[in-house]
Amino acid sequence: MRKLMVILLIAVLGLFGTNMLSAGVSPFSREYDAWKQKQVITPENEVKPTQPSHPFSSFKNDTRDECELLVPLDDTFTLAMNPNDDGYTGLITLPFTFSLYGNEYTSCYVNNNGNVTFDYGLSSYNPWGFPINGNPMLAPFFADVDTRGTGSVWYKIEANRMIVIWDHVGYYSSRTDKVNTFELIFSDGTDPQIGLGNNVAFSYGDMSWTTGSASGGNNGFGGYAATVGINKGDNVEYAQIGRFDHAGTDYDGPFLNNDGVDWLDCQLFVFNTGGEEANVAPVFVTTPPSPVELTVGESWSFDVTVIAPEPNQLVDAVVDHDIPLNYVIIPANTLTFTLSYTATAADIGTHLITIIATDDGTPPLSASYEFEIIVKDIPSTPVELSGFTATMSATNDVQVKWTTQSETNLMGFRVYRNESSFQSGSILITPVMIPATNTSAQQSYSVTDNEVVIGKSYYYWLESVDFSISQFFGPVNVTIQGEVPAVNPDISQLKSAYPNPFKANSNTKIEVDIKTGESGTLTIFNLAGQVVTSYNVREGTHIIDWNGTDANGKACSSGIYFYKLTTPTLSQTRKMLILK
Repeated sequence: MRKLMVILLIAVLGLFGTNMLSAGVSPFSREYDAWKQKQVITPENEVKPTQPSHPFSSFKNDTRDECELLVPLDDTFTLAMNPNDDGYTGLITLPFTFSLYGNEYTSCYVNNNGNVTFDYGLSSYNPWGFPINGNPMLAPFFADVDTRGTGSVWYKIEANRMIVIWDHVGYYSSRTDKVNTFELIFSDGTDPQIGLGNNVAFSYGDMSWTTGSASGGNNGFGGYAATVGINKGDNVEYAQIGRFDHAGTDYDGPFLNNDGVDWLDCQLFVFNTGGEEANVAPVFVTTPPSPVELTVGESWSFDVTVIAPEPNQLVDAVVDHDIPLNYVIIPANTLTFTLSYTATAADIGTHLITIIATDDGTPPLSASYEFEIIVKDIPSTPVELSGFTATMSATNDVQVKWTTQSETNLMGFRVYRNESSFQSGSILITPVMIPATNTSAQQSYSVTDNEVVIGKSYYYWLESVDFSISQFFGPVNVTIQGEVPAVNPDISQLKSAYPNPFKANSNTKIEVDIKTGESGTLTIFNLAGQVVTSYNVREGTHIIDWNGTDANGKACSSGIYFYKLTTPTLSQTRKMLILK
């Protein structure tokens, strides 16, 4: 069963473990959190060490939706400490001897902030890069872990190894929106699970944050970068995988730019800190997915990155393939090259691609990655259409016609109409589906649309309905030509002249409506009541264009004039003015 371990305050603390106590505040006290929030964050000036990092081996397991740790958490583990911030255990005695680059230890401290130390418990929450003087430690993820909101730290001791798991832990201050799961295994070098001769392993589940707010972080990122690595404490011997301060899967080695924490997902790193070190094989950082599925004519590319863990080595690569891949490889410590390919009909099928990366160490070592490219033929469509038209008939209807060259497993056809070129909002004009013939011979179909109006344009779409999907064709467009039939007014009426007033030697227009079955007379007369001119009008709407002259063509003088419409049902008079 999981046993709760009583947290012991140790009497002797090192430099980084005592900085809170020297201020009169213990990380286990009630005042600690308020003290921590008031601390001033000093930017870190990290200097890249002159000596290279010790090598490590990298393995990645991303075949499952949720990555498993190398040793999963179970009920044989002991709870290391209650929920806390910056806490650590008391001295833990080991039943084996652990060798750290020449120093041997038989006891350790488990620290809440993602590391194990050997000289004293460590409450420091601002991580630093390796190497440094003092603080020999194993740091699978040195950052400001806070388990007061979520997560726990567990450990298990066996005859030849110790396992520590930080399970779904949050970050300062009590944040639970992102959690990390990671594991440390260290041994006397006889643990077959991490490989005989190796004595340290870092294993990762899902990693989603890097920095607490007291370390300059904002929503779990930025500020002091989390450190992943090993420090002997002599400012010389160390192994550093990287510094992580943001989301993402980018990674460029231990010392260049800070890296994306998602790159750690599912990773397993193995170290030998206890004996002679051999050359370490190259590590694949970015690899193509598998399989890559392409249709004939489709193009694909991917940037592959491989690094040599040793900073003074070069990595070269060869690609074994049976399809025309394109790439250029130039050896480098961080090797990046682009694979590109365009699928052809000759390549239909499944192809195994193998990338073999080899370093120039002694002896040279290789690592490989395999993936598949699957090329598929262009899928055949249920219908092959050779013609689709919409034309106006002699009776001002629209004839929609289409011709198929072949049909396979079709249910039938539907036709849609709209007054714009947008299919959205179109109207189905064939409520009963037109059955398909499903033949390889040419077939012709037609539909008559008689719900159209002269003078308007219409757009038509054809839908072929398969047993599982539909395919649309179009639109095709037609404009209904012809004379729009006149519509007689419902009543007779006289409308205002325009313009009014108007100048001599110009025109004014007088509109009259004569209802069906009537005729009438439009008469223009002067102020004295004398008739100037008149017009006979029939049923319908008419515009009389009067140029200001009398019946003999003589120009009228300026002044007021009247115009009157007389029909069997109407006698209406209006006034107009001719200007000089």
